[in-house]
Amino acid sequence: MSSVSPLAQPEAWNLVAPEYVRELMPTFETFSRDALIRAGVVQGMRVVDVAAGPGTLALLAARNGAQVTALDFAPEMISALRARAAEAQPPVEVLEGDGMALPFEEHSFDAAFSMFGLMFFPDRERGFRELHRVLKPGGRAVISSWTPFDRSPELRAVYSPLWEAFGVPPPSVSPAPLSDAASCESEMTQGGFCDVSVHEVQGHIDYPSTAAMVDATTRSSAPVVLASKAMGEKWEPLLWSMHERALSELGAGPSASPSPPT
Repeated sequence: MSSVSPLAQPEAWNLVAPEYVRELMPTFETFSRDALIRAGVVQGMRVVDVAAGPGTLALLAARNGAQVTALDFAPEMISALRARAAEAQPPVEVLEGDGMALPFEEHSFDAAFSMFGLMFFPDRERGFRELHRVLKPGGRAVISSWTPFDRSPELRAVYSPLWEAFGVPPPSVSPAPLSDAASCESEMTQGGFCDVSVHEVQGHIDYPSTAAMVDATTRSSAPVVLASKAMGEKWEPLLWSMHERALSELGAGPSASPSPPT
């Protein structure tokens, strides 16, 4: 049996593409703006956004005058991004491709990014080495990862019934990839980067109620949507359990979920 995470496959992201864009893209702008500033992106620079998803960073960089190429492996994400990218000025080049085998020459870009994407690669070292390879000497790369779930009561409340149903260890036992500073620094360094620094950036999504937060999660979260598809008729009782747990632990709301909650 393959040990590759389902989140490293295009299907997961094809399933959630429309809702992912609608629910999460506005909040992702917080992280993308910070990343562009940290990389020192200015007008005229060549920028690549790997595992671009909805293209939040790519479109922001283009609006700031950068020459942007965005790449993702999920056809539905690419289709949605192409529709938005065609309206960008200057236009964003959008490619379907593998972040572990980038279709670019060495030293092609001034800055490289992977926002909540490279963390899912089955071979992250290859992903980091590819980012490093396509950067010009002295160029900067910025990657981002999820907030640790064990630091968020909201995420724990929503996801705990799912972990229990599938027998998955909670994040305190099996944390998400690159969710701590030490692993980020170590893996980027192994991938060829130097002078690596790690920063926390705060972001959240406001919901009018706890029920609305759970509903949004079930539409836009790739792990949850995959679970609902796999469980079939058994999904409804689990969904009810997710609502009940969240209501019990968080109250009726309003609620604010740390982003990204996927």
